[in-house]
Amino acid sequence: MLLVGALGGCHLVDQRDFNPDAGKPPVPKAAAATGPLGPGALLTISYASGEPAYAQALSEAVTRALTAKPNVLFTVQGLVPLAGDANAQAVSLQAATATTREIAEAIVTDGADQGQIELAVRADPGVKAQEVRVFVH
Repeated sequence: MLLVGALGGCHLVDQRDFNPDAGKPPVPKAAAATGPLGPGALLTISYASGEPAYAQALSEAVTRALTAKPNVLFTVQGLVPLAGDANAQAVSLQAATATTREIAEAIVTDGADQGQIELAVRADPGVKAQEVRVFVH
């Protein structure tokens, strides 16, 4: 009888002994403010005023990137304004694809391996003229 009275003050060990919030419903956190995703471009080449002279700046940027990280991944992203009808948009995207490939080939010439380059081309409402952005990862 004495033993039963002594056990009355005991409780079974459960998760709440280690985490006082165990078993409580989760409290959703406020969404983080949106901002730019990741670091900015290593190099942005704008075609707003015709054919730019980018070879020297691209070569220097590629050399710096390869020196800092020999297995760096270059993302070459061609952007065109989101304007015109579907046919005009298709023509702009084809031109941007050719330009993006040209810059990717220049990156290979500057010392990168073809496997270190990925290409992307898209229409972007935030750009006013065709441009190519080179990102490193």
